[in-house]
Amino acid sequence: MKNYFTLDEDFETIIQNALPHTTIYSKKSVTTGWTNIVYEVNTQKGDFFFRFPRDDFWARTIVKDYEFAKFIYGKTDFNTVKLELLYDHGRPFSMHKKIEGTVLADKINDLTLEEVKVVSNDIAKFMFQLHSLKFDENAIFETKDIGLNLVNFLDELLEVHVDPSDKVFWHSEDLNKKEKNCLVHGDFNSSNVLLDENNHVSGIIDFGFAGFGNKYDDIARILSRSYPENFKNEIVQNYENFCQTPLETPVLDHEITTWTNIDNAYINYMRGIGIYE
Repeated sequence: MKNYFTLDEDFETIIQNALPHTTIYSKKSVTTGWTNIVYEVNTQKGDFFFRFPRDDFWARTIVKDYEFAKFIYGKTDFNTVKLELLYDHGRPFSMHKKIEGTVLADKINDLTLEEVKVVSNDIAKFMFQLHSLKFDENAIFETKDIGLNLVNFLDELLEVHVDPSDKVFWHSEDLNKKEKNCLVHGDFNSSNVLLDENNHVSGIIDFGFAGFGNKYDDIARILSRSYPENFKNEIVQNYENFCQTPLETPVLDHEITTWTNIDNAYINYMRGIGIYE
């Protein structure tokens, strides 16, 4: 029996069953979802997001997303999703109340210099607080069937979802030699940072890649997209101020290149299956 969802499912019934005694006003597909089939649902109790995994790998990932989000909830100064893990005929899917805000990716090029400073400080502060959390591995993840070390997780992701010709850059045996000494978001990019109407960070979302890693994993990930140079400089400077230790530029640059290559490889995969144009 399959452990995931396909586009021809009766999502209306599944969503209604997940929200008993709730009037659903509208339901719309969020087409940017490439790991999951995503719906935004408007009800008299507020707006909700539902994520239905597209294959077995993402079905296991959605369980990890739930477990990690539950562990860090309320432990930083920032809003993070309060996920519920639900099942339909044994298949996991998640639901959470919407955190109001606009993704940073949609605003990044329109921010003033002062707004860039504020957002960069918030981003650096969240990363530092996450990386500083004390944890017991067994208290975070009950699932043991997917990579909890970020490098191992990415190793399986690229093996399953990327053409071999697009992953020649990937040398997981070298990356696994890095010290793994903190919790990491794992996919900390501008689409997972929400800004409020005053252009302050209102929330951090999507912890499916999260696990055990190194601070450079998250810092490089947020810097690997095409941002204004002053934005990058502000994030690095603020993170160094929080941890009171300078970052190693060669290490950071190497990690930024790795994440850029991961993005490009996955975009090619998504184009191939018709999700990304």
